[in-house]
Amino acid sequence: MSSDNNDDMWSQCNCPSSTSSSFDHQTTDKKNHAKMAYLITVHNRRTIHDGAYLLKALMETSHPGNTAVILIHVDHRVGIADATQVAKNETNKNQFLYHESTLRRYIDACLENSCARGQNNNGKHHNSQVGNDATKNNVLLEVHSHFAPEWSKWSMNEPTLWAMEYLLYHPQFHTLNTSSKTKTIQPSWDVFVNLSGDTLPVISAQRISQLFNPVDGPLGNTNFVTSQSCATGLVPTSIFHFPKGTMKRGHYFQHNIPKKLTYLDTTTGTWKNDVETPIYFGSQWMALTHEFVQYTIRSMSHPNGLGNVLKTTLVSSEVLMTDETFFATLLMNSPFKDTIPKLNNDDSKSLINYPSMTAIRYERMDENNPNAWGKYISNNSLYDIPPKFKSVTDNEGPAKPWGPYFLGLYDLGDIKDSGALFIRKVSWSVDENLVRMLPVILSKSEEESSSKLLEWDVLPDIRWPKNGVNIKKPWSWAAEEEEGDEE
Repeated sequence: MSSDNNDDMWSQCNCPSSTSSSFDHQTTDKKNHAKMAYLITVHNRRTIHDGAYLLKALMETSHPGNTAVILIHVDHRVGIADATQVAKNETNKNQFLYHESTLRRYIDACLENSCARGQNNNGKHHNSQVGNDATKNNVLLEVHSHFAPEWSKWSMNEPTLWAMEYLLYHPQFHTLNTSSKTKTIQPSWDVFVNLSGDTLPVISAQRISQLFNPVDGPLGNTNFVTSQSCATGLVPTSIFHFPKGTMKRGHYFQHNIPKKLTYLDTTTGTWKNDVETPIYFGSQWMALTHEFVQYTIRSMSHPNGLGNVLKTTLVSSEVLMTDETFFATLLMNSPFKDTIPKLNNDDSKSLINYPSMTAIRYERMDENNPNAWGKYISNNSLYDIPPKFKSVTDNEGPAKPWGPYFLGLYDLGDIKDSGALFIRKVSWSVDENLVRMLPVILSKSEEESSSKLLEWDVLPDIRWPKNGVNIKKPWSWAAEEEEGDEE
């Protein structure tokens, strides 16, 4: 992907068209892909700009029909006010961050041509006639701003739960199937993926869609609620799996989380009394099946459903990190617990169905702190924020000591090893080179080669130098002469 040295790149949406010669109608008609629904959340100047790269990557590497929906949620503290329609609020310097951003410009470009239908912050609908041949394959793209999540609080879950409910119940996300004698309503998407704006796909959106194909894709019909940094890899980690005295186990036990819950099984309509309901850790960033999303919202909608009872329990106990525990715990205590990834029984913790993959999303976490077992998990250097970082990010500070840390070119070797679909945190303001490299799209010859190359195979094996890296500030003769005079 090119960088934004040419500002005009955000005024064009170069998505593959259903009339393009590169689009294989026969392949798509065979349903060899999943219809993907994405939620992208952004919360400040940097993630809004980084989110433009993420959206561009998804839009321009997805063939028609692969990506059904992209919802973008802008933190309510920033909002999506239109500078041409709303009076300036002198006390809110971030009031028009989104309106003046490259993300909004790019969304406008996508909505103004046949790439997408939906609405931007001005409320104007584009290409909204559902079922029209010109629009039935393009992406439904919408921008919303409803919540102001606070780090590690329950509110971190609110944009995700809102998006799930919106995708399930809004009529525009369903299609009428008239192919049989009995007309049925079919959902317009198969897989829900939520992403932070500072994420990038490693491979094309088309390939991601193929891997999640519910018919025979290696990731199909699987619920991923963890990241690589999870102690047990691609499957959720029980709180009892952490040794006594470790932070995550200790925090939840100190708050006296009940070990048993009573709730209504919203699938069968029967009561479950005093059921052992262990807490599991995972990640707030997930890839979920339509069926589990439906179960989640149904169990949240009923006051006695497991989802609602679990939420009430977590909130009343005042525990932190509920964005890491709610969905993982709900999944592992639901009828869908057998839909977690099946892993090889070795140290690799890779997928049985796709052995090259050990992570859905690659992150660097807890490098300079011992993990739950008291062992240091990495001695590699890490990217620190550059001196000019604050000036282009409204004084955003460095990453938290335990991560996730920013990624750059020196992390490519580990990204390559992980086989991850996505990486985070990635920012043009830290290492724009990585932004330019991803996603990887194989050439025709590489796809047809006898060695059966995967996208990760062609990534350069660049790693952190063993002796570390020290970056010197740009040379300044004047400064050097002053230093010499003082000596």
